[in-house]
Amino acid sequence: MSHLVAVLHSLAPGTGARTRSRVDIARNALGCATSSVVNLYPAPLPSVNALQDPVAEVWVRGRLEIEDALRRPDCTDIVLGYGIQEPIGRARHEFRAQVAWLQDVLTRVEARVWVVGGRPTHPSRWHRVSFRQTPGRPFEEAARELLEPYTLVREDA
Repeated sequence: MSHLVAVLHSLAPGTGARTRSRVDIARNALGCATSSVVNLYPAPLPSVNALQDPVAEVWVRGRLEIEDALRRPDCTDIVLGYGIQEPIGRARHEFRAQVAWLQDVLTRVEARVWVVGGRPTHPSRWHRVSFRQTPGRPFEEAARELLEPYTLVREDA
């Protein structure tokens, strides 16, 4: 069995069904049997800019949930989709620290790490990447070629 873990920014304010359906497209394109979603900041936010006064305990909970997901014995693939827009103010520093922590964790896992369009673009924006890079083809058709390996620098290299 193979499993895809999608690392996103925060919980959707609604059901998250659209995001999960896009993650499932990536799961199928990568040939994974199952998928799950974890978040850097596992609390509902309407947008990245809504992260004005982050709660430290939520960042910690995000780390624990991410570590648990990446420790799954069937975790073969990870797609980074936490977005390319950083929050503003104090939240920017904390967000960057969380991303740096994630980068460090990813250097120690054996799973393949992917991004769409060369960056950790959020799944809600994957159709835009598809439009720019594969005009006339929906993301569903172009997903396999738009999912690019994400190169990590490993400390033991």
